[in-house]
Amino acid sequence: MKGKILFVVGLGVGYVLGTRAGRERYEQMKRAAESVWNTPAVQQGVGTVKDFAMTRVGDVSDTVLDGLKSFIGNATKGSGATKQDIDRAARSAKRKISKAASAAKSAVDDVASKLEDAIDDTSESDASESATSESKPAPKRSTTSSRGDTPAASES
Repeated sequence: MKGKILFVVGLGVGYVLGTRAGRERYEQMKRAAESVWNTPAVQQGVGTVKDFAMTRVGDVSDTVLDGLKSFIGNATKGSGATKQDIDRAARSAKRKISKAASAAKSAVDDVASKLEDAIDDTSESDASESATSESKPAPKRSTTSSRGDTPAASES
């Protein structure tokens, strides 16, 4: 049943997007989706998701740090390392993990910024394309050859 519904929906979407009136309808749906995307409520949700991802990156670094501490502790028990050596190694690991977490945060921010730029660029280019296509009709193709009176022959 689910497959049949998806098939019918696919046919409907294909029909809408495939017809000339459908292209205008598609542009209208696209503008509506972009206006919804740019609403403060949606952007607040985007911010919430980004914050959630950042807290998860922090949780991962804490988990890794705890595991690293136990690993260093177990590895140095038999070697005669002191508690100071273990603490020093743990602090060094914590700095490196914090550095990696901040790098991950900046990477997520960069990707989000590039995604927003791509969406803006796409909407601007589509708007300019639709403006030029509405103002200039497409050139008509002739069925006659350049000599004028005989139809163009296809070369095989």
